[in-house]
Amino acid sequence: MDHHATTPCDPRVVEKMLLFFSEHFGNPASITHAHGRKASQAVEDARIAVARFFRVLPPEIYFTAGATESNNIALNLVHAGEHFITTAIEHKSIIVLAERLRKRGSDVTLLSPDHEGVIQPEVLRAAMRKETRLVSIEAANGEIGTIQPLAELAAICHQHKVLFHTDMTQAAGKIAVDLTNVDMASFSAHKIYGPKGIGALFVRRGRRVEPVVIGGGQERGIHAGTVNVPGVVGFGAAIQLRAEEMGEEAVRLAELRDSLRNLILAEIDGVSINGPRELRLPGNLNVSFDRIEADSLILAMKRFSLSSGSACSSGERGPSRVLKAIGAGDAAAIGSIRFGLGKSNTAEQITMLVDDLKRVVRKLREISAA
Repeated sequence: MDHHATTPCDPRVVEKMLLFFSEHFGNPASITHAHGRKASQAVEDARIAVARFFRVLPPEIYFTAGATESNNIALNLVHAGEHFITTAIEHKSIIVLAERLRKRGSDVTLLSPDHEGVIQPEVLRAAMRKETRLVSIEAANGEIGTIQPLAELAAICHQHKVLFHTDMTQAAGKIAVDLTNVDMASFSAHKIYGPKGIGALFVRRGRRVEPVVIGGGQERGIHAGTVNVPGVVGFGAAIQLRAEEMGEEAVRLAELRDSLRNLILAEIDGVSINGPRELRLPGNLNVSFDRIEADSLILAMKRFSLSSGSACSSGERGPSRVLKAIGAGDAAAIGSIRFGLGKSNTAEQITMLVDDLKRVVRKLREISAA
């Protein structure tokens, strides 16, 4: 129940990757022989698959080590004296980069969301300045599931001739995303039933970016180092499966999510739903339990894998930064659980989950009252 942290690699993806660990082991940069050409062709086939899924051009897709590196490359465009805009609920890989930009002399604005986590277009418009260089706003939030009005936000940036980047890690392969007026977008394979350690950056033709890892000229100079061919092949295979399965799966997961929400509200007292009621990721639900600490609840739910937020921040103590940004109190932010449903989850598991939640919540509340 923690598919927002990562997903199991689809067996069909693993099958496609296996040949490129041993039989087709060539370096795609070594095109003077058949082994290298075979690897190079596999990389380009995957690039075409990713580009086709997002309705962009293959040369606009650069493979990286993951969305975090892609985010680093995108934000590398901002220099001292320039203005950068992002939001208070971004993934930590953006928030930390924003702080580094500030220390290096850039001016940084963190936009505040509304109580459902939405960045209203007028809030972005009001933050624009003549020295604004880049805006980075995630397509969907991995903690509370909010889907941003990306097309409207990107259009504002286009009108002001400001570059727009989006971290699509949680949205890619789960919902359709309109990249019109988007200049750059980051995503990772392991969120869509592909392998870990491989991601990509979309860079619209005519835009120029600078690498953060330098060395050889791989990926047209954007990501140095020998290309992770098995990972790239896995990414391509995973994205092709998403093209076939995303629509039907989104409907099923939304039904499971709504069933989970309704059962929790009906069976357990003292709970509240965080984030949007409607416009949220199909498999996302974030719930706060009164008089409960999330860590204690997660540890006691031994049959299920759960989390209280982003895996990259799971070791941090204290209330959720995202929930605080949408106006939640400390108690609600500390007692929140993020449910991330995926394609292997079933209605039977939802029933089991709520049964366990009822028992554990009751026990923990009795202990705290004693």
